[in-house]
Amino acid sequence: MIGPYCSIHGRLVPLSEATVPIDDVNFQYGYGVYETIKVRKGVLYFPEMHQERLFHSAAIIGLGHVLQPGDPERWTRELIAANQLTDANIKQLLIGSPTEERPELSRLYIMALNPLFPDRKLYRRGASLITFEAERQYPQAKSLNMLASTIAFRKARAEGAYDALLASRDGCVTEGTRTNFYVTDGHSIRTAPEKLVLAGVTRTTVNQVIRDLGVPLIEETITHAELERVAGCFVTSTSSKVMPVGRIDNQQYEVPQLVRRLMQAYDDFLRRYAVSE
Repeated sequence: MIGPYCSIHGRLVPLSEATVPIDDVNFQYGYGVYETIKVRKGVLYFPEMHQERLFHSAAIIGLGHVLQPGDPERWTRELIAANQLTDANIKQLLIGSPTEERPELSRLYIMALNPLFPDRKLYRRGASLITFEAERQYPQAKSLNMLASTIAFRKARAEGAYDALLASRDGCVTEGTRTNFYVTDGHSIRTAPEKLVLAGVTRTTVNQVIRDLGVPLIEETITHAELERVAGCFVTSTSSKVMPVGRIDNQQYEVPQLVRRLMQAYDDFLRRYAVSE
């Protein structure tokens, strides 16, 4: 973590005094949801969308709380100001109450982490990915149940890859451990249906830019076998933005012009957002 403070349910707390009870069963069992929001050059990106997804994730897993709209953003901005941050990744953790009858005991923890800046070379040549057979429970919820993703991501890093793509038992590739996944034939773009994946905030805004470019966007399952035939592919995330893919397992890819065009268009979209803020 960075900065002298974190936030515990709206209260600024010095990091040296921030603790979690050892008997908190919800922390132990990962009964919670989270968001990661980027701050770049003092701009907090898409806080309203992150709040909407935080609340949506909590509802999916039945996590009750008494947060009001605007609380997560207000407390996050207070933390940014107290820590005098210009560049950071903000992690919001909403941990469930010890009992279902006391939703007011749920807590939102907010902390500042070092920002992630992928190697710029990857945007030129494309990132390497591996595939890993695993499926997330409650795929539309950004929950703390991260065991399968953690194992897959560690395997990817051990092999020098940027991320791992999760492949289901029926042979479909859904998403990365930290990214959403897209393929293209050079003219249209495909990604897994929203019901099968975590609808990331970056995924949502990238989809908007794709449609604004007039490029057909198709949501349908992508099979592992198809990866040998696509013209190219890319992943998206808060820190990655639009990251081209140069290799999946032993399959090599060029970066299609359509992906280059989308990368530029999304960078322009983020710049316009920053100016509007």
